[in-house]
Amino acid sequence: MRRLKYLWTVIGFLCVGLGVLFVVTNFHVGPPIVRHWKMSDPNLPEMKIAVIADLHITGYDDLQLFATLKKQLIKEDPDLILFLGDYVSPAPYDFYIGFSRRTIVDNLEALSGSTEAFAVLGNHENWDRRDAWVSAFQGRQKLLLLENATAHLEVNGQMICVRGMGDFYSDAWAYTPKQEICEDRIITITHDPRGLIGESTNRIETLSFAGHTHCGQVVLPLIGAPFVPTKAPQDMHCGPYKKEFEGLTSGGIGTSILPIRFGPNTEPGWEMISLN
Repeated sequence: MRRLKYLWTVIGFLCVGLGVLFVVTNFHVGPPIVRHWKMSDPNLPEMKIAVIADLHITGYDDLQLFATLKKQLIKEDPDLILFLGDYVSPAPYDFYIGFSRRTIVDNLEALSGSTEAFAVLGNHENWDRRDAWVSAFQGRQKLLLLENATAHLEVNGQMICVRGMGDFYSDAWAYTPKQEICEDRIITITHDPRGLIGESTNRIETLSFAGHTHCGQVVLPLIGAPFVPTKAPQDMHCGPYKKEFEGLTSGGIGTSILPIRFGPNTEPGWEMISLN
């Protein structure tokens, strides 16, 4: 009987120890990490793509984040930068935050520097004042907002297209047809990954990138993520996926509703893609 009691005591301590270890190693704080991925698309030239999603700026203190991101981007030296929405939270923005939308977009443009950069809006911008955010992006030299629109640019001597679709989660999505001039040399971006599949759940038309999910943000042992705010298939909730063409859902940087990130693959960070 004593041996059995001793055994259960040891098992209890082991369980507690493993639980503490899980919490310590999966409770994420600190600056964003850079996640490196290798992807391929036979239609596109070799390039490096930075994908930055879900900053969720909530006040002046968060503006320091831009300095960290700038240093990281200088080191990585991408050919193209893609911003995938939810730059602020919560909405209504005017009530909570003491600086303008243009200040946020100024900082995004400063991040891009001389690199071509494109952006879409997220649900938090649409829940705030969509028209004001669209206005804040107007007149930029190297940062173009693509809301259900396509842009053409040259990367490493080859013309490609970036197609941006509005956010599906906040009802701003509209299907944007592929332009013939692009000849399948297309990258598609949106906020909620559900917007990438349109009427089909089996095929995505181009190389694609989304954010919004935070990879669950809070992922519990055995249970997983209690809530992921998307109707996209589960294989598109976090990280790379392939549905004819390759794509990736960024885990993002900031937080929403709960001010924590907890669990595997939920570290705050952004994606650095080495294509082809």
